[in-house]
Amino acid sequence: MRTTKWQLTRFAFIYLNSQASIFLVPTLISSPTYQSWMAVMGGTLLSIGMMFCAVYVGRLKPGQAWVDFGSSIVGKWVHKVVIVLLLCWCIYYVSLDLENFVLFFGSNYLRGTPPWFIQLLIGLVIMYTAKLRFSSLIYMTDGLFLLIISASLFTVFLFVQEVDLNMLPALLHYHDPFVAAKDSWIVTSWVSEWIVFLFLVPELKLDKHVYKKLTMASLLVMVSILTGWLLTLLSLGAYLGPQIQYPFLEMIRSSTHDNIIGNIDPLLIGIWSSSLFIHSAFLIYVAVRCLSSLTNNKGKKYMVQTLTLIALVIAFLYSQNVAVYDRDYNSAVAIWIWFGVDCLPVFYFIVALIRFRKRPLE
Repeated sequence: MRTTKWQLTRFAFIYLNSQASIFLVPTLISSPTYQSWMAVMGGTLLSIGMMFCAVYVGRLKPGQAWVDFGSSIVGKWVHKVVIVLLLCWCIYYVSLDLENFVLFFGSNYLRGTPPWFIQLLIGLVIMYTAKLRFSSLIYMTDGLFLLIISASLFTVFLFVQEVDLNMLPALLHYHDPFVAAKDSWIVTSWVSEWIVFLFLVPELKLDKHVYKKLTMASLLVMVSILTGWLLTLLSLGAYLGPQIQYPFLEMIRSSTHDNIIGNIDPLLIGIWSSSLFIHSAFLIYVAVRCLSSLTNNKGKKYMVQTLTLIALVIAFLYSQNVAVYDRDYNSAVAIWIWFGVDCLPVFYFIVALIRFRKRPLE
């Protein structure tokens, strides 16, 4: 496909920012100290390190996808196990996206609407988006990137005059290394999903400049998270913010503007929703690539529909017992699973260094 210089940067920003910008901020706000800015920076630094490992692995065989040549690094059966785990993770992740969307919209805009109906509509959108050519996802992110950057700048301009700047000294005076390290680990699990970018090949090339492009995307995501967290903290405070499920949305709603500016939350949420669709559709695309590799492309025609349906079933079961969903979604086990998936490129990187330090990859 035809690509432009910074297309990969825009796609990476949209993918990583779609979840972190809305669902990570409440976790950071609930931190008992004012040092979440340190956690975001520390998590981003770890994420960039994992990205370098992922790109190194992806460039071992230029023009060939990691899913096809990974067995030559760690062995056939180990690679198959990783592919199976990644397949299950992608489907489960999409189910979480669906349930998050239901809870978010069901509690704010679609009250009284049956959860299964919202899930079905969103599932059909994700299925249709995933059925498109991968190039269509890339081109969609080009336009969406400009919208999100513009909306973010407008939001900062809108609320910067309403924040309490007297809270700023607390950002420098309260430090707890243990909390900072724990929060950095949590942030890393949110913004380090570089393993899925190995599936961009051969549609996109991982050239020698890809490190700079993906580092730029990581820094943009970091700025986006820090901006949302800081505006929420300085607007709602360290005590009210953690008590609100979606503090950033409530901050927009509580704007003192009575004109159209004070009612822009549907527009901002609509823009964010588009990025969530791309996030879920790309995960289905990755899952299809994994399943195709395991089945030698047998039944590929119906894989998107089947995998999306499985994610819908899991999301439906969660909607029947939200307490179980909250327990699983916020558990330390989930964070460890996400962190483990994020570390897969590091595993392949270490094995490749050991095995192919003195001879090229064949």
